[in-house]
Amino acid sequence: MKKPARGTFAAFPGAYREISTERLLAVYEAAPRRLGLALEGLGPKDLGARVVPGKWTIGEIICHVADSEAVGWVRMRKALAEPGAALPGYDQDRFAAGVGYADFDAALVRDTLDLFGRLRSISSRLLRRAPPGSWQSAGVHPEWGELTLRQLLELYADHGERHLEQILERRQRLGQPLAMDRPLPVRLY
Repeated sequence: MKKPARGTFAAFPGAYREISTERLLAVYEAAPRRLGLALEGLGPKDLGARVVPGKWTIGEIICHVADSEAVGWVRMRKALAEPGAALPGYDQDRFAAGVGYADFDAALVRDTLDLFGRLRSISSRLLRRAPPGSWQSAGVHPEWGELTLRQLLELYADHGERHLEQILERRQRLGQPLAMDRPLPVRLY
């Protein structure tokens, strides 16, 4: 996830402040299915096509979303279990290069999407049973500063949609457009 550099915002963006937690949970939970729909009909060449020079392919986007989710999985749990703890950061570009996203074949990309879905499913169950007061439990993010569990939900609900939009844009460039609704009115950042 490409986040703004530390200090870009005086505070976490408030774009989703008026959106209910229930609505954010629904968007968060729908991301694996929506990303799966966005991959339908795409073959191995499509997943690996670099249609935007210098930017990730569709397959690389899926790999990134899963790795980001794994980090988010830990962040949410730390915010709940260790309020005030440092939340892990990571360098998305170093992950992409070091893990070799560009070398993932179509089967591994689809398995990675499956992992993303499993991580989201487990986290959504955790979030749905979180007591109301726990939404204000927070940890310290390396770029955003203090983030509450609610803000982490906002961040990851947005993240799935942000990358879905990138995939849809790449499908358009591949001559395989796909229309999908936009459940969040704006991007968080």
